[in-house]
Amino acid sequence: MSTSVAIAVITFRRPALLRGLLTSLQAQELPADSDYAIRIVVVDNDADGSAAAVLEEFGAGTPYPIQSVVEPEPGIPFAREKSVELCWNDDALIFVDDDETAPAGWLGKLLHAWESTGADVVTGPVKGNLPPGAPPWNHYSDVHDSTGKHTTGEELRKAYTNNTLVSRRVYHAVTPGFHPAFRYTGSSDLHFFLRVHRAGFRIVWCEEACIAEEVPVGRTTLHWLVRRAFRSGSGDTISRLLIRPGAISYVLVLAYASARVISAIGFALAGLLLGRKTHLLKAVRRFFSGVGSLAGIVGINHDEYRERHGSGHGPGPADGGGAVPGDLAGGDGPGAARVADQRRSPLADHPDARLP
Repeated sequence: MSTSVAIAVITFRRPALLRGLLTSLQAQELPADSDYAIRIVVVDNDADGSAAAVLEEFGAGTPYPIQSVVEPEPGIPFAREKSVELCWNDDALIFVDDDETAPAGWLGKLLHAWESTGADVVTGPVKGNLPPGAPPWNHYSDVHDSTGKHTTGEELRKAYTNNTLVSRRVYHAVTPGFHPAFRYTGSSDLHFFLRVHRAGFRIVWCEEACIAEEVPVGRTTLHWLVRRAFRSGSGDTISRLLIRPGAISYVLVLAYASARVISAIGFALAGLLLGRKTHLLKAVRRFFSGVGSLAGIVGINHDEYRERHGSGHGPGPADGGGAVPGDLAGGDGPGAARVADQRRSPLADHPDARLP
């Protein structure tokens, strides 16, 4: 029998980008002797179903069939959880973002790495395509580019959903996957893959399976860099405290956050003495990541995606709102994050405490 693989896409009101991604996915070619049944699953997180017009363009006659549904509950974790539900019987699912495009050969390389390594999870790099006129620091920073971070076959402790294949045995065991505490803040994928690693599954890197991401103008500012570093640090802390609450975890998180701030000072001094802008950028990212890690201890995170869903508390930038103390989208803090809607199953009983 063929090996069934679903490519899972969640989207929210980005028709042009979604069209570009689907076009690149339909152009993927596999070797003639491969035995894969590929399909695409699109979850539209817009209750109005705004992706429908784009999806109609990819009807009968496309190489890979597309299944689409609307997930009206706003928030990335709900859309991702719906993706897993729709792909439950596939042998694997591949997570990609709707602002990405897959170059020729990407799918074959990712599948080959899965076959050759026998890994439970295979993740690859993302190459950012900068918009014209992007400030110079974007060109010598790796903030938009994860290529060259690891070597093919290297085992990792975490992954993200921007270019990752997940075997069925993983999402059948680590379920529910995506915690509603991260409804608008992001990091639900980090939290999931930290749990995946903790459960004993192997995550490996495939440098050759690179995918491209379109970087919007709003993400080329230093203001965005600071907010993203803060959110990443906070999301990391909250993820770890949700997985393993207790005094020891708080001590470890505090030590990690302090180390980030101290290393930031070291990079800043080196950058000033050596005149290296890359060191100065690392200093900025590490400092605010460390500050975010400290903030996460008391449940403070940056609601980057809140205003996209019309749930902001006031005017703000298009790519997110502000830091919301103790919110966690329905939780009182990292140790007591509740689901947003207790009637929703299977999210109402999150099994962090039952992981081995």
